[in-house]
Amino acid sequence: MASDARDQLPAGIEASIQAIRDDREHGASWLARAAAGVLLRLSEPRDDISDDMWDVVVRTAARALVAARPSMAAVANTAARIWDAGQSAAPADARKQLRDMAERLATQNEQTLHALLMHAEKLFPGDVYTMSRSGTVEDVLRDLGQRHIIGQVIIGASVPGGEGVAMGRALAQSGLDVTLVADTACGLFISEATCVVLGADSLRADGSLVNKVGSYPLALVAREAGKPVYALCETLKIAAPDFPLVLEEKDPAELLPDPVDGLRARNPYFDVTPAQLIAGYVTEQGVLDRETVARYAEAAGAALAALARLRAG
Repeated sequence: MASDARDQLPAGIEASIQAIRDDREHGASWLARAAAGVLLRLSEPRDDISDDMWDVVVRTAARALVAARPSMAAVANTAARIWDAGQSAAPADARKQLRDMAERLATQNEQTLHALLMHAEKLFPGDVYTMSRSGTVEDVLRDLGQRHIIGQVIIGASVPGGEGVAMGRALAQSGLDVTLVADTACGLFISEATCVVLGADSLRADGSLVNKVGSYPLALVAREAGKPVYALCETLKIAAPDFPLVLEEKDPAELLPDPVDGLRARNPYFDVTPAQLIAGYVTEQGVLDRETVARYAEAAGAALAALARLRAG
């Protein structure tokens, strides 16, 4: 994006987009709602945006959000879907349609959770193995645990980052029976689980899962143990077919605090679990198969393409 395009954004909006870009505490669903909130703020009357510049500013913000978190399709899909809602309306209704879609995506958490629970409770009875910290997984497991539909929750620590530690603490404080283990101990503890439940930073069009590094090894161990692996996420996280696969890497100092000559550290935060290791995709729209995931991916691609085409406009 050209610097003059960025200059069209109000300072507060640019700061909010930068916060989404820099965030290391929240999952993709939370950040997608934050992205919706940015565009919702732009849909309201503002003294710092003239009517004749509104369309350009919103388009610029949507494109900046698409690029903000390249491994999280939910953020890009949110921005593209909101933009598309405005473009699909008559010019006089564009702002209202955009605002309505932004508000729905920014606030639909309770409705989405209810739908996810309805499908998850049929698949997850017993002891559940998970890792990392997905807000969706945390909310579902908390509810199922408090209703005694699931028993023990085994959580990989998710190092580096320690997201599993944070989620384990939160679930334990909610009264669940939680066991925290090292990520590399999954081979020792998988026999205690009924199934594995993983969140998603994104689902690829072919059904493969992008999630915190360590998800792929856990899925491999689960396959060898005959335990099904489920991806639990919103359909908003299904990436367009040509959405770039970018596996973000973080500071190598998390692995190697004291540099050593001749020793190079790499610290990827995400890996890709192949579709054949996933038993089902549990979403607010039901338990999807790979073919249905591919159809959602095509729809996401159409919305992103509509936003991208305007670059030449």
